Amino acid sequence: MKLRWVLVGWALSAAAIAADVPGSADLVEIERPLGSEIVRYSEGVRSAIRFPLQRVERVNNRIEIDEELNIEGHVIDLTYQLGPREDYESYMQGLTEQLQALDADILFQCESRGCGISGLWANSLFKVRELYGPNGSQIYIAAKLPGDDARYLSAYGIERGNRRQYVHLRLVEPGVEERRFQGVQSLLTENRVVLPVAFAGDRVSPESRAVIREIANDLKSLSDNDLAIVTFTAVTPGGSLADTISQSQARADHVQTLLREAGLSISEAHGLGALIPADRRSPERVEIIKYR
Repeated sequence: MKLRWVLVGWALSAAAIAADVPGSADLVEIERPLGSEIVRYSEGVRSAIRFPLQRVERVNNRIEIDEELNIEGHVIDLTYQLGPREDYESYMQGLTEQLQALDADILFQCESRGCGISGLWANSLFKVRELYGPNGSQIYIAAKLPGDDARYLSAYGIERGNRRQYVHLRLVEPGVEERRFQGVQSLLTENRVVLPVAFAGDRVSPESRAVIREIANDLKSLSDNDLAIVTFTAVTPGGSLADTISQSQARADHVQTLLREAGLSISEAHGLGALIPADRRSPERVEIIKYR
């Protein structure tokens, strides 16, 4: 039974060819653009987060936004470079429909020159140079997500002059001083949860060691006999599928060891390399699966 339950229905995905930046992860609520890769990722607690609700202009050499939120809290920023399977306009339209289906409150939308100056979005607000492009080729969405706790999502899509397309997502949780892992609900409803863990080579990075302890504490209410660790690693240029399986197994073993030391003993730990489910999640990740 070692790998049979994991491999059923799973195949080598073309998405695995694209290597996301280390330590990055998709947002749980938002679908990943088809055939994309994460080229920039950051998260942490910040103050004075500017969340525009109007077009962005320059007045007297200063950014001018008629309406915006100034938020302090936890923020996740990630930038996708889109592949040939989906363009930024269709993705942003689909994202709008997805947010409406979630009963999110759309606070502001703009497109083309109605969004203002692209360079200000790219260089001053998001500080992502890849987002700089023609003012006529941009779309922005700002929304408040449903739920008891206030959370705000913005999405900015653009096609640059060189025809490369990017989408930048920003998730802001006001007043959150430290992001806490909450995986029980995902395991009970979806039978899987992606761990917010980064790696340094084959081992969990020093920055993620505290997260491991948090994960173990959060999942202690579940039976560890029903859980398994599964790790995925994308194929690198010049690499092979065998290489990815070997590296991902080493990562799975290290996560298993750290969780055991933190009080959560999971006997099943598998590295599947670039063999990933046919979904839009990152090809570089570690998950815990509830398989019964």
